[in-house]
Amino acid sequence: MNKELITAYIDNEIKEASIKDEIKHLIDVDPEYRFEYQVQSLVKKAAREKYKRQQAPEHLRQRIINQIASEINVKTPSRSSEKEFSFWAGLFSKPAFSFATAIIIIISVVLILFNRTPQQPPVISEDQLTPDNMFYQAQNNFEAIIQGKLAPQIIADNPETIQQFFQTSGVKYSTLIPTFKEWKLLGAVVSEDKGEKLAHHVYIGEKGEIVYVFQVDESYLKSHEIISLNENLIEYLDQGNCYIKTENQKVLLFKKIDHNICAIVSNAPLQEVQNNFCNI
Repeated sequence: MNKELITAYIDNEIKEASIKDEIKHLIDVDPEYRFEYQVQSLVKKAAREKYKRQQAPEHLRQRIINQIASEINVKTPSRSSEKEFSFWAGLFSKPAFSFATAIIIIISVVLILFNRTPQQPPVISEDQLTPDNMFYQAQNNFEAIIQGKLAPQIIADNPETIQQFFQTSGVKYSTLIPTFKEWKLLGAVVSEDKGEKLAHHVYIGEKGEIVYVFQVDESYLKSHEIISLNENLIEYLDQGNCYIKTENQKVLLFKKIDHNICAIVSNAPLQEVQNNFCNI
């Protein structure tokens, strides 16, 4: 059988079940066909990853590095790792793939993982900001706080006290209350939307600046049943990015921290808000 059919098999271009079964059988039993399949699969996967042009989050890159380091230190490989080892060893033993060729393939994969261009922040247009949108609600709630229309239901400067208040008030997801040297915890509010309780807390700075934090478990946003957020913004945050927008002397920042999406609105200096929340 012509090995070029392996390319069509990988690209899912073969429609006849009998031919697909025959190719799959050859890949399983014939080392030459299996090696060809593994090489083509790797190269095509690397090419697809390259043209996604998305930045790998720092935590993902660190996890890859740690995983590679741990694999290097393993003395007794599992069956799956034996297969991976035989594949890489095959790159050096096959006449068609010299040492230089193998190095080029490895370097290409590494460059794709670590040298992607940064993903651009999404553009959020005004017509997307419906009343159930978290982006919209965060800005409105901050304005209500500044105007004195929305006051804390509890005054507390202790994170545990506020978390306990959220829990006893019916918030079903775990909450995050970081502390900062520039700002002091002021208090918290629990709102209700379609029967679900949502968590909000507030900091105050030495000069009277307000930092408002609205946090929601990501599952609420992805189901769209209670509160919504633009899909492109959720995807941007899932990749470990920090979204920042400034207007009318206030900062609007979105950050995913653990499983929660946090909207932060403040009239504190941009650099303070960015440094404190984007580095969590």
